[in-house]
Amino acid sequence: MRIVLLSHYYYPEVGAPQRRWRILVDHLRAAGHEVITVAPHPHYPYPDRDGFFGSRVGRGRRRVDVRLGGTWDTGINGERILRVPYLHSGSSMARQMLDQTVSATGAMSAVIDRLRGRMKPDVIVSTTPALPFLLAGDTLSRLLRVPHVAEVRDAWPDLISEMNLVSGALGKYLPGTLTSSLEHRLLPNLLTRAQRRAAVVVVTTDGFKHRLEQRGVTAEVVRSGVSPAELEGASGLTATGAIPLIPPAEETVSAAGIANRKPAAGRTGLNLLYVGTVGRSQDLSTSIRALARTEGVRLRIVGDGVDTAELKSVAAAHRVPVEFHSQHAGAELAAHWDWADAGLVSLSSLESYECTVPSKLYSLMARRIPVLGVVAGEAADIITGTAAGEVAIPGDITSVSAAMGRMRERVEAGEEFGTNPPTGQEPREWVIRHASAAAMGQGYERILTQVVS
Repeated sequence: MRIVLLSHYYYPEVGAPQRRWRILVDHLRAAGHEVITVAPHPHYPYPDRDGFFGSRVGRGRRRVDVRLGGTWDTGINGERILRVPYLHSGSSMARQMLDQTVSATGAMSAVIDRLRGRMKPDVIVSTTPALPFLLAGDTLSRLLRVPHVAEVRDAWPDLISEMNLVSGALGKYLPGTLTSSLEHRLLPNLLTRAQRRAAVVVVTTDGFKHRLEQRGVTAEVVRSGVSPAELEGASGLTATGAIPLIPPAEETVSAAGIANRKPAAGRTGLNLLYVGTVGRSQDLSTSIRALARTEGVRLRIVGDGVDTAELKSVAAAHRVPVEFHSQHAGAELAAHWDWADAGLVSLSSLESYECTVPSKLYSLMARRIPVLGVVAGEAADIITGTAAGEVAIPGDITSVSAAMGRMRERVEAGEEFGTNPPTGQEPREWVIRHASAAAMGQGYERILTQVVS
């Protein structure tokens, strides 16, 4: 079948959506399907592509000219990419939404112009976290009369009101009554109607699937897939989720190919590493404040995001041992993981995040890295059920401090995590069955085949 993917994020950018769709495109093409990705010219997390191509990640990468109507590009494995224009974005939410809207509009124009007639797709797949692309997929599905599979990675549209996205982005410019109406009624209703029209909405958790089904939406669960490289023991999980390439030379590997992570003899305390986006959703400030109440815990944050400057101020105000590093990949990041005793996975205390599981949790579990999860709902259940680490209540400084203390004591005692799990599946085994690249690819292929037939 011919599959058209609409995404605001794609390789060679690094990030969880980029990594996931690189894996999925490879799987679908290997199964004999044609995949055409429609995405903006690479620029994330920079405001423009000059910033991206001047970075360590983008330097030396191939770039193509920007044209209205799209420009054909070729991916690393020969896949076809139709690059569309975007708007130079900034850190403000309003600017980012405008950037996504421009790209989604460009994607619709490019598909209508280039992918009709003999090039008409059999199915259109849209993916968040760029909500305008959900609407673009819905519109193109109706115009071209082909099914639409809408991938919704987080609890959208519920998060619009819970995060006060409209008032936060436009509150300075619009009356409160209008922003409230947009936030609580107009936008959620618009997105829910698009979800109902989709042939299938792909979600990542059972909890959100049930929530959507109660609204009359057809939903299926396909969890984020851990790459084969990580399952084989490759080190250096990147700050934004790209596939790691270079293992650290000094790391010892077991027969199963997974790093043995035990603190050096005589060393005390807990080295805790957070790798990923540093944004509002992660609420890392709670963990930093918890450090002020916890002895013997050192925290490193590797990644970039809108909250970085604020978190540095919080750490300085509380005089706690936090190191900040910009995003890394390969050997540089592998050195951070070699330093770490455990990985931090954190979400804010919003109700909808109980239906969200960060993909980095699966990566840590696959490599048997102990997890300190400041999470609730399904993510907390997975950690507890596989004995993968400790769980704390999001937004609760006392709970996070207590979990840090328990984790430090277990690490200092040399205790192994993931043994005798209540569910009967240790962390790595659980990931292979439910959240590996193979499981993700097979799930997607099954859904797409059913939709097209």
